[in-house]
Amino acid sequence: MKRAACLVFALFAFVAPLAAAGFDELSDARGRLGSSDARERRAAVGQLARIGTLEAWKSVLAALADPDGQVADEAQLQLVSVATPEARKLVLGKDGLSSKNALVRERVVESFGRASSAPPADVFAQALVDREASVRRAAGWSVERLVRAQKYVDAWKTDMIEASALEAALAAQIGREKDLETQATLIVAQQALLGAPRRKDIETWKASKSAPARAAAAIALGAPAASDSLDLLAALAADANFGVRANAFRSLSAHATKAAAAQLVAALEREESLRGKWLLAAQLRKLSGLAHRVDPRPWKQWVDSLADGPIAAPERADGSGDDAGSTSAFAGLPIRSERVAFLIDLSGSMWEKRADGRTRKELVDEELARALRSLSPQTRFNVIVYTARPVAWKERLTPAAPKAVAEALEFFTKRVDRGTGDFWGALEFALADPELDTLIVLSDGAPSGGQRWNMELIASLFEERTRLRGLVLDAVLADAPKALREHWRRMAERSGGSTVEIALK
Repeated sequence: MKRAACLVFALFAFVAPLAAAGFDELSDARGRLGSSDARERRAAVGQLARIGTLEAWKSVLAALADPDGQVADEAQLQLVSVATPEARKLVLGKDGLSSKNALVRERVVESFGRASSAPPADVFAQALVDREASVRRAAGWSVERLVRAQKYVDAWKTDMIEASALEAALAAQIGREKDLETQATLIVAQQALLGAPRRKDIETWKASKSAPARAAAAIALGAPAASDSLDLLAALAADANFGVRANAFRSLSAHATKAAAAQLVAALEREESLRGKWLLAAQLRKLSGLAHRVDPRPWKQWVDSLADGPIAAPERADGSGDDAGSTSAFAGLPIRSERVAFLIDLSGSMWEKRADGRTRKELVDEELARALRSLSPQTRFNVIVYTARPVAWKERLTPAAPKAVAEALEFFTKRVDRGTGDFWGALEFALADPELDTLIVLSDGAPSGGQRWNMELIASLFEERTRLRGLVLDAVLADAPKALREHWRRMAERSGGSTVEIALK
């Protein structure tokens, strides 16, 4: 007995310090979460997620409402680490999916799309009837991403009840959804979940008065299982709306057959917008490995040389080519649009002085002057600068007449805005112009303020936010770190755009 008592005491003596250490670590992390330094709070969120107790997860959920984007984004990213039933219940509770804060609910629902397994249908059903369109839209986006990640593989065979319940919830919300872009996102999610687009549904949405719904139909038809729907895609590729056409071009390219390539060439022959022509050329380059530009004639010759059926993957299929003939450029980036806004980050790094005594902003003044003076008269453009808030030269795109160009340059050269750089807020501001089809961003690559801070999250959210209207992102990255350049490259390429790197130091 005495020996047993000694063992118990020894065990307590060993465990008690460990428990105290765990408690101290939780206390330390919670204390750091109250810091006035956002970087300290972000680090605390990561620490709490690693601790992983229920109390720690409660604090992570509280951080979803942090006013600083870097802290809230970190909490959002960490939610994928929730592993126990008890912690998952917390995520669905009053501090998570049932929060009074709409942005918190949106963050929680977005995290479902990055989870290692799909949440139950009733969890999505709750989000799909949320009072805020942004939350409902996030639910559709998460379902679609889970399908892409094969988290619903054979769902209709292995779990008919669960999959059919989710599809029914999506269909019901599509029928009553008033927000057109949210409805379109739900359409894409529903068709993806089905595994193959349902032709009768696509025909309905193709005939819709809603351009986002027609764009959703075009996106859905990019699935490999939609190979018998080329006639529908061909019609959508001739739609009056640029966003619908842009998505139809991408879906035609995804089919990678001679018939689909012939439709891309036919679209190039009739396309009037410069951006649309370049999108088509990029898709044809990916299919062929060739470097032709926007003249349809060499592309038609290539298609005529193909055998019927699938197109063999080319050795080089990066969508690039020889664009030396471009007459308009910004800091080395070809301008391939006549409906373009220049979105320029004026946050802290832009005001650093170089060895020659000039600021980096002064070099950008010169680059922008060369770009604007090279625009064709039929181009409509705008200039928007941003720090903690965006400021535009004009409310809408304006013809590039010499007087307008001079006014825009005077506006830009006189800007002395300083502070943090809220890229996401500036993007939302720019998207208010319905004419815009191309956004050219100049940045050091690092958002430093606003609601969204983490580039991993922004890259995913950008795709969902812009794809229905076919917006293309081109980016000029000034001395950006390698890790950030990769996120920008992915954003640009997925939209049909490109990036260039420049040194302003």
